Amino acid sequence: MEVVRGRDSAGSAQLQALFLDSLPTVYGFLLARTVRGEQAEDLASETYEAAARMFGADRGDEVTLAWLLAVARRRLIDHWRRSESHRRRLQRLHSELVVRSRGDDGVEGWGDERVLGALGSLSERQRAVLVLRYMDELSVSEVAGELGVGYETAESLLSRARASFRAAYYSQEEGDDVG
Repeated sequence: MEVVRGRDSAGSAQLQALFLDSLPTVYGFLLARTVRGEQAEDLASETYEAAARMFGADRGDEVTLAWLLAVARRRLIDHWRRSESHRRRLQRLHSELVVRSRGDDGVEGWGDERVLGALGSLSERQRAVLVLRYMDELSVSEVAGELGVGYETAESLLSRARASFRAAYYSQEEGDDVG
């Protein structure tokens, strides 16, 4: 609510009243459409930040429950787009580093958690080179430029990072079988 600070107290009070009155509806709308409560909370926060900006621009009279729900819906759609884009990038990373190396269809055992777990176990430099190459879809030359290394060094880093990723990915699979 920092956006409203310094404005008249009537506008701040109006925003607070709107927040208290509408939060159950806005949060409920988002919670019913998200997987986790934290996501609904984040999206509701973004919605009320937009409302605070409207009040800060002396346009608080335009903020109604319908307006808040429309903003919440747009934030939710943006969230879904980001999530789907992120999932497609993880699948691409999985396909490039796991499926091609095994020669299978890669469907069995696929999961975001396994890919993220394998990535998380790598060094920061290895993780960066894989993300730049496979998730951000940069060429090896562009990866080299981003990391400030030569082309051959980037290729070498990629090769070692791929091997480390596969080892981490498959060690999770073995750990799953043991548990």
